Amino acid sequence: MLVSAGAVRIGRAELRPGTVLGSENWEEAKGLLPDEFLEAYRRGDFRHDIRSWDPPRLAEEPIFAAALKENEGRYDLDPEGSIIDRTTGKPAGDIVAWPFPKIDPTDPRAAAKIVWNYFYTLYYGGNGHYRADLLWVSRHGLDRSISVDAFFKHYDGQHPRFREANDRKDLLSQTFAEVLSPADVQGILSLTWRYRDPHARDSVWTYVPSLRRTRQVSPSNRSDGFLGSDLSQDDGPYFDGKVQDFEWKLVGEQDLLVLFDRPSFDRPALLSRLPQGGWRMVIPGGARVGYQVADWKGAPWCPVQEILVRRPHWVVEAVPKDRYYLYGKIVFRFDKDIYLGSYASKYDWKGMLLNSYVAVRTNVISVAPGEFWGWAGGAVAVGINWKLDRASTAGIVAGTDVPADSRIPLSGDVFSLQRLHSEGK
Repeated sequence: MLVSAGAVRIGRAELRPGTVLGSENWEEAKGLLPDEFLEAYRRGDFRHDIRSWDPPRLAEEPIFAAALKENEGRYDLDPEGSIIDRTTGKPAGDIVAWPFPKIDPTDPRAAAKIVWNYFYTLYYGGNGHYRADLLWVSRHGLDRSISVDAFFKHYDGQHPRFREANDRKDLLSQTFAEVLSPADVQGILSLTWRYRDPHARDSVWTYVPSLRRTRQVSPSNRSDGFLGSDLSQDDGPYFDGKVQDFEWKLVGEQDLLVLFDRPSFDRPALLSRLPQGGWRMVIPGGARVGYQVADWKGAPWCPVQEILVRRPHWVVEAVPKDRYYLYGKIVFRFDKDIYLGSYASKYDWKGMLLNSYVAVRTNVISVAPGEFWGWAGGAVAVGINWKLDRASTAGIVAGTDVPADSRIPLSGDVFSLQRLHSEGK
């Protein structure tokens, strides 16, 4: 159930914080969950406690607030969906904070502006280095797993304290990833460059050990499952596609019960400054999904460290311009206060639901005077294939000596073809 911007939302006292949503009371969550997830609670596949959360006011952080004030009325979108300077009509330069501080629901470009705000929320969090486990899970439990080491570099949207000299004005972001295990895929490397130019396709190179060669691969298959999983490259932290590759429409507004990582609320933030700059999180261990819990009765892929928090969302529909894209329509939900995503529902070109993606959220804390964005917790992202009744999950690896780093300085050499060649030998 979607409501317009001026409609009154009716709360459900039965689902107040402190209660549990499950098969016995799933009907109370009607209108507060995407239909496919409501059905998961009805079947008993999912079960979670409900809590409340007052998010940090990023707009009150001095640097972020000053940037927002400068951004008011400064930017617009061209017909392809790229950000331009409203005064000159030319592509925007460096942007800090949300380029569109105020969203007008009647604006025909409102949906694309919401998605750009989401990206600049991510960019503000800075560069990253993480190790993650990717799990293939069926009704029988774990089918397969791989471990990946990945670096991410953003060339825009950086907090001034962490901004690096940028001699690559054509780039928006870069990613370097290495598969660490198991043995049959160990040593696969991938390098991705994303450009600001909407007409420039991503440059993607892969090194495959069995071939002992580096190959440039097509960037057009980002909707396909990554290494055969139910997570696609366009999922990323929630959505990692190119804004200009889709037609966007604002469907409405909706309060949703969103999955949040419980440890990020219950445990002290295990964060430390790195000598070279940035922050390292210590991700707590323990069971993360159902099959890892003895006598678990729900879906084996259900996140078990999570809670539900009611949050207001923009609901946005995306239709790919490429008719060969796997999905014909994706419905995204973006938090109205922070612009981070929660649930994504993916439909085929005939309108049938195929997959869903849930990006579990975490608490946000203050890590220094005037500085937010230290993430704490060990949340998992889940891609569910409803037709085949299976899922894939991704989560940062737990451990005190495991890199889970953000806002770190990263040289462009980390993302060079030379490194890909040398690492792949």
